Amino acid sequence: MTVTIHPTLPAEAELLATIQKAAFKPLYDRYRDEGNPYLRGPEDILCRLNRNYRQYTIQCDGVTVGGILYRLHGKRRPFDPLTEGEYYLGRVYVLPLYQNKGIAAEAIRLCEQEFPDATAYYVDFPADMDKNRRCYEKVGFTDTGMETRTPGEPVIALYKKTVAPSHSKECVRHPQVFALEASDLPAALPLIRESFATAAQKHGLTRENCPAHTSFVTLDYLERFFPLRRMYGLFAGKRMIGYMALSETSDCSCELHNLCIHPDYRGRGFGELLVAHAKAETVKLIGHPPTILCPMLTLGFIDEDKDLRSWYEKQGFVYTGNLKFDHLPFTSGYMEWKEIQT
Repeated sequence: MTVTIHPTLPAEAELLATIQKAAFKPLYDRYRDEGNPYLRGPEDILCRLNRNYRQYTIQCDGVTVGGILYRLHGKRRPFDPLTEGEYYLGRVYVLPLYQNKGIAAEAIRLCEQEFPDATAYYVDFPADMDKNRRCYEKVGFTDTGMETRTPGEPVIALYKKTVAPSHSKECVRHPQVFALEASDLPAALPLIRESFATAAQKHGLTRENCPAHTSFVTLDYLERFFPLRRMYGLFAGKRMIGYMALSETSDCSCELHNLCIHPDYRGRGFGELLVAHAKAETVKLIGHPPTILCPMLTLGFIDEDKDLRSWYEKQGFVYTGNLKFDHLPFTSGYMEWKEIQT
């Protein structure tokens, strides 16, 4: 039996809502509480496909059997906000036919590998649900001794799992791309600098001979360009591990700026995720007016970096030429991508 997870897709909402109803029906029949997920439909899945949550589809031997939801921001209890490194396990549900096989516990373990910055996990459930208790204790949760009591509703027990944010970064498999807000820029700054520092070292760039290189970017620069560019982060849990920006340069093209992956997370296809997102956003932004044959995405790079050029060519970009500027100690190369029309 092989259990896998992947980020939930909007197209899966209908199926997961059906599974959720089947999984939570016994709980609803027992307590008749109005907050039970049994009463919710696909919109309950769709409204949580955003950066405040991580929602994963659970598969067993390739068959979709359930889902699991974590809250990253907001509150873990009515009055207790989630702080840095804290995650709230909102729910895990599995089709009745596949329950009692350890699938939920394995899904929890797999999800925790996606959160390299985690220091604590919280979960709550009806205190008299022994099956839930055994599942969570199996994966390392312990009873905090705290309970929530509301008239007419079941007593809710709170469990916690404390971890060291030191598990192997190689465990991350499913980072996700989200649009950045202005408040994210201070966190994006060191990521961008550290990511481009390897290029600066490779090509001998310093503050003296190339002060405008991205490895020396400032927060002021990011803040000035934030209203002019759509900025995106690639997140492993709450940790930003990648960055890129897009700007509309004409009615039929966008420019890709400063795509990067932190050195600790390279070599696992995460750069391809950002490129794919850039292409999709370009198509969305430009659209398909009758006078335009295809959306186009352009970029500039250090022309002497043949490895980088080769990497972008593998992503479908075509080299279009170069220019030499007196103020730069390298030649600027240019590439473009056009959507293939079918």
